[in-house]
Amino acid sequence: MVLGVAEPAIARELRDLGAEVVVVDGTDPAALVSAAVQEDADVIGATGPAEAITGLLADNGAAEVAVVDVLRIAAWVVDTAGERAHHRS
Repeated sequence: MVLGVAEPAIARELRDLGAEVVVVDGTDPAALVSAAVQEDADVIGATGPAEAITGLLADNGAAEVAVVDVLRIAAWVVDTAGERAHHRS
């Protein structure tokens, strides 16, 4: 998971839920997408509109990466835990 917000409490909560978290300093869509592609991430937790991020993901052959509002990312981790574990095996 790539997290586009430098909020230690959110990153810690996600790690406590069992997620691997890469924190990217800033919210630049290109930096978020680059990190997600490099890390083979399942999701990008971002603030603001997702259109630029989803467009760049598609351009980089990573359209399957989910883009979730950072305020909903913990719920996404819980909701998709089994699905992500199955996807990785």
